[in-house]
Amino acid sequence: MTDLATANAPARPADDVRSGVLRRLVTDVDALRAAWEREPLHSTGLGDFDDVFGLALADDLITGRGLRIPYLRMLHDGTYLRASRFTHRTGTAAGSADGVADPNAVLREIRAGATVVLRGLVRYCPPLADFCAALSGELGLATSAGAYLTPAGSRGAGPHYDPMSVLVRQLHGVKHWRLQEPPQRWPRQLPAPGERYDTPVIAELSLRPGESLYVPRGVVHDCWTTDEMSVHVTFSGDTPVTWADVLHDVLDQITDADPDLRAALPWRFADDPAALTDVAGSVLDHLRAALAAVDPADVADRVLDRHTHVPDTPPRGQLGHALLAAR
Repeated sequence: MTDLATANAPARPADDVRSGVLRRLVTDVDALRAAWEREPLHSTGLGDFDDVFGLALADDLITGRGLRIPYLRMLHDGTYLRASRFTHRTGTAAGSADGVADPNAVLREIRAGATVVLRGLVRYCPPLADFCAALSGELGLATSAGAYLTPAGSRGAGPHYDPMSVLVRQLHGVKHWRLQEPPQRWPRQLPAPGERYDTPVIAELSLRPGESLYVPRGVVHDCWTTDEMSVHVTFSGDTPVTWADVLHDVLDQITDADPDLRAALPWRFADDPAALTDVAGSVLDHLRAALAAVDPADVADRVLDRHTHVPDTPPRGQLGHALLAAR
C-alpha cells in the first residue's frame, strides 16, 4: 500500500458559486491537474458546503419534492433495492404518476441500513446545477453530481470502479474508503455486476466534512460507515473522449474516402490463411500510407469542433417575455 497524496490547507471562506468553484473541491488545483487520471488525491481544509448542498436540502428533496425513479435510488450491501420498496403511485386531480418516492418508505429503508442515491441533481437542485455549470466551465468538461446518504454501520455500492474520474466531497459524518489498483488501466466500460477484485490496495482513509477525494478512472473503490452516518456529493462527467475515439473517427474518414478499404473479404477466405495474410499486409500498407497523409492539424480541428464542451446557458428570465410575445 502506497502513501496517498494529500493536499492540505487551512479552512477558507466559501466562494461565490460562479467563481473558482474547483477550489471548493480540491485544495491545490495544480496537484489535481498532475494527478488527473493517474493517482488519487486527498484534499483537506475545504470548509463547509451548505450553500450548495447539505443534509437539510437533501431532506427537503427526499421528503417533500416528489422525486421519481431514476433520480432517486436506494442501495444496500452493493445491490439496488426494487423501486416498489420505496416508491408509490401518487398524483392530483390533474393526473397520477408511478415511481414517486414514498417518504415514509424511504425512511424505513434507511433505518434498515440502505443508502439513498440522488442522481442527476443538476436537473432539480438549482444550487448544485449552478455549481456544476461553473465547474464545467473551469474543467472544459460537462459535469454532473449525485449525492449519497448512508446510515451508520452500512455499506453502499460495494467494490467497483467507474469509467470516468470522480471527485467526492464529504459533507456530513465520516466515510471510510479503500482504494485498489485498477484491474485495467483506463477502462472504457462499466464493470460486470458482482465482479471481484484482487488488485493491490493503494490506500485506506476516512473522509470527514471539509475533505475531498479524487478517484481516477478505473481505480477500484469501496466505502462504508461505522458508528457515524455519512453524506457526500460525487462530481463526475460522461465517459471521457479518448484517443481511441479520435482514431476511430480518423479511420472512419479514411475508409469513407477510400473504397479499397471497404472491400469485403473474398469467398472461403479461411481456406488459405497464407493468402489472407498477404492480403492483410497489403491492406495495412495501404492504411499506413493513408494515415501518413493525415494532417495532425485537421485532426486537432475536428476534435475541437466535435468534443469541446460549451456550457449550456439556461434561458432563465425569458419565460415572461415568451408569454408576452405569444400570438
